[in-house]
Amino acid sequence: MFGTHYQVRKRGCEAPENVRAVALVGARTSPSAELILSGNVDAFTIVFLPGAFSMLFGVPAVELTNGDFNGQEVLGQRINELHCRLGEATTFHDRVRVADKVLTAARPATESVSAIVHTARAMIRNEGSVRVSDIVHQTGLGLRQFERRFAHEIGVSPKLYARIIRFEAALQRRAITPSMSWTDIAHDLGYHDQMHMVHDFTRLSGDSPEAISSQLDMFVQPEVLTGRPATKLARMS
Repeated sequence: MFGTHYQVRKRGCEAPENVRAVALVGARTSPSAELILSGNVDAFTIVFLPGAFSMLFGVPAVELTNGDFNGQEVLGQRINELHCRLGEATTFHDRVRVADKVLTAARPATESVSAIVHTARAMIRNEGSVRVSDIVHQTGLGLRQFERRFAHEIGVSPKLYARIIRFEAALQRRAITPSMSWTDIAHDLGYHDQMHMVHDFTRLSGDSPEAISSQLDMFVQPEVLTGRPATKLARMS
């Protein structure tokens, strides 16, 4: 966060709160706060692929789910330095390069990507249109063990994660092709019908697909709207 600190009003609370200079936000399973924007707001968000944050910082995803934390307190000096360098950058693309360089340098020399993380990334490639029962056997785990490990490493259950990925895929389709109807998007992504898609939108965002249409720039990443390829660090999940 740079410039004017915007505020959030959390559900169930009347008084708004200032957003921290470095906010660490876990996976969200439902809408939890309203953004209050005013003044010269300047923010830069880094979204990690499943497993990447835990690999870099050693924090299990399940400990972050539906929570928000002071990133400077949790992650220490490395994040303070990154925050300062991002503040000195003059453009969005300069900030991407700074973040990429700093976080790549923090990457372990040897990676060990678990079967659970491989499965989560396969869900992303398939835009959430998968049956959990069809992918469990690929991990060599029983269903219950798979569900427990998935929730621990990814932060949410496998079924909910697939729903979140499919929700994001629907937003991206509408952002890329505004003329595409929500009915066609629902069919394209394997929803049973449009009402099932509306139910997921309401559960995950608090709004209907049509209401979100006017706010796509707040949900969909810049590279989706511009047609530029995503950097390896910036991926909505």
